[in-house]
Amino acid sequence: MKKFETEMLNLTYECLTRYWQKDYKFVISYCAKEVIWCGARQDEFMLSREVVEDDFRTNAKEIPPCHLLNAEFLAKSNASLCVITGNYRVVTDESADFFLQAQQRCTFVWEKTKEGPKICHMHISNPIGELKIVKEEAFPNTIGKMAHRYLINEIHRRTDSGRVSACIENGSLAFFEISKILFVSALGKECVIQTTSGEKFVKNSISDLQKQVGDNLIAIHRSYLVNPEFIRSIQRYQITLVDGTELPVPQRKYNELRQKLMKLYTIEED
Repeated sequence: MKKFETEMLNLTYECLTRYWQKDYKFVISYCAKEVIWCGARQDEFMLSREVVEDDFRTNAKEIPPCHLLNAEFLAKSNASLCVITGNYRVVTDESADFFLQAQQRCTFVWEKTKEGPKICHMHISNPIGELKIVKEEAFPNTIGKMAHRYLINEIHRRTDSGRVSACIENGSLAFFEISKILFVSALGKECVIQTTSGEKFVKNSISDLQKQVGDNLIAIHRSYLVNPEFIRSIQRYQITLVDGTELPVPQRKYNELRQKLMKLYTIEED
């Protein structure tokens, strides 16, 4: 990936992250004067930075703080433009008064200028039928199929009693809740289990742990098992977890892993 593409990819991710944390001014600071904005709401087709800023200001008053999960971005560029396309989930923060979640796609077109990179086009959409946003709403107030599935999965994850047992350094047996494991990494013939509360060295092999966890953790590499619920993004050739940890994905496994994650978060019609 070219340096310009990498920079614009990271900047796009930051723009989206900060927008959903209600910091709309960060995005506006990168908008060209005649930026085109096509949003998910019915009336969001706007052709100037001033009008877009007014729209974002209104939205910031209504939307709850949210974060992105399972984000994937691709970049294409020429001498003066870089197009970033993305696919991700927006999930309300735990501090929000209610729970909602939605799948979104985006396109950002960045242009090189004397003042630095500027956004000349932004387009964000939701899959057909996933969210019902009426003209007056800045954020959906009904729960869609994907949000419903995510909610059920979250309840299951938080109440699941599934555990994995492992022998720790002093020779005693320890139990780990699978729902709280971020990832497992091989360390020679032993392993490190990284949980939401810290890491623990265990004497079990990664193949032994993989047999215990079954499909609850995904093997992204012969040395790593990852909990898909904690994957924040995937790109060639690595994944990033919600805590910022970056783990490698072998080139030969990238497409397989990508398809597996897409299938995991795809809603099948009844």
